[in-house]
Amino acid sequence: MLGAFWRLIQHVHSHPVDVIYVCGARAALLLRLLRIFLPSVKLVHGVRWNPDSNSRLDRFFRLVERFMHPLVDAWITNSAIAKQTLVSRCGIPTERVFVIYNGLESLPAGVPPLSERPLEVLTVANLNPRKGHREYLQVVRDVLKAVPDAKFAFVGRDDMNGEVQQAIAEAGLSGHVSCEGFQADVSPWFRRARVFVLPSLWNEGCPTAILEAMSFAIPCVAFAMDGIPELVEDGDHGILLQRGDYSGMTAAIIRMLTDDGKASKLGIRGRKRVHLHFSLENTAALHSVAFNKVLLSSSE
Repeated sequence: MLGAFWRLIQHVHSHPVDVIYVCGARAALLLRLLRIFLPSVKLVHGVRWNPDSNSRLDRFFRLVERFMHPLVDAWITNSAIAKQTLVSRCGIPTERVFVIYNGLESLPAGVPPLSERPLEVLTVANLNPRKGHREYLQVVRDVLKAVPDAKFAFVGRDDMNGEVQQAIAEAGLSGHVSCEGFQADVSPWFRRARVFVLPSLWNEGCPTAILEAMSFAIPCVAFAMDGIPELVEDGDHGILLQRGDYSGMTAAIIRMLTDDGKASKLGIRGRKRVHLHFSLENTAALHSVAFNKVLLSSSE
């Protein structure tokens, strides 16, 4: 990693660079320590999750930000709740934190109506403890009691060394739940899905998977935590539950699978919301505005 940073320093010295935009806590920390070699470059730290939990990573992140934030010129978060955490728990001035949501390049064309799709419930998230797959299996079991033909698909990299697959087998759910692994193109699963569920328990910012699901007119079910309520308005684009309300999540999924009219309304509204508020073009434009403000502030 140090070799990569040294190459970056050499590149900055040989090319005109005004701003370095870095994502990732470790990379951002190393760049602060190397700022002596980059005196004329502005450093902007992108924070892609809400670092408000009691995990070891979040506690370390907040400690670093509290004592080393003078070495950073600005932050870009992809949720308002993450900005609130940086300001209230890390002591960062509010005017130095910009909120810019993720965006999609375009809306998919030829999206089939929900009523023509199979009874498939989709989750797109890496298999990681904070994503809540193991806890979600109880919901799967209870949904199947009411909708026995339902199928559940997990798409994402396995960071748990097969623990989720083992739990699926032990619960007797192998015939109903498939783990598809990492997929470069997830659109075939979105086109089939009747409901999208993100059972994450902590550390979400602006989940792109939710935006993608909404772009395919899929109603979303998730916990109302971190940045998720900033994307999905409960009752308008999906159903949000209090964190840990698995019985409520079960009821929401069953309703979305059995009430085509309600599910379709939520899906159509979600697709329109993505079109109006979460385009990649708008995201890029707001980044340009933020970078220019950082440069202008240094010249005042």
